[in-house]
Amino acid sequence: MRRVIAIAGGSGSGKSTLAAALLESIGSDSAALLPIDAFYHDLSHLAPEEREAVNFDHPDALDLDLFAAHIEALRSGRVVECPTYDFTTHCRRSETVNIAPKETILLEGILVVCRADLRALADGLIFVATDVALRHSRRVYRDQHERGRDLASIERFWARAEDTFTEWGALAEETADLLVDGGEDVEAMTRLVLDYLNQQSDR
Repeated sequence: MRRVIAIAGGSGSGKSTLAAALLESIGSDSAALLPIDAFYHDLSHLAPEEREAVNFDHPDALDLDLFAAHIEALRSGRVVECPTYDFTTHCRRSETVNIAPKETILLEGILVVCRADLRALADGLIFVATDVALRHSRRVYRDQHERGRDLASIERFWARAEDTFTEWGALAEETADLLVDGGEDVEAMTRLVLDYLNQQSDR
């Protein structure tokens, strides 16, 4: 029987790092990762300055219906073609990623359970709780080195992200099955989650 495990938390909390570590620990033969960030709407029809004005941390920026459909397909044993996204241009790439159904399906993202139907699709919800100062420093580093943004742009995006996280993303903490400290090293976080998953499997 397949299980869907969602990993939520604020921007820079360590969600992606934890998800990658879990995927490696469980093994790609037994686990698949579906990141919600791959499901941003394509903005190629907008001018570059208009794209910058979009709040990418709001649920409306994401194709959540497609995300939900992919979760349901993987749970049912069907392969999905996951979209890919270029964060420097805010456009979808033409390539897709073939994701096969596995015993454990990991979901990851700030808004991964922002809707009731998405929360209902998750058999377990992990919330990565991390100090805001640490999250901010991680986001600055990521956006500078991985997404080529300047500090002014990063701060604009950060302010919007925090506002939206308070309204939408933080709801995940209230219904989480397990809280982990994002300030811990990734090995400690991974062990904690693996212990939780093993306990669930034994029930």
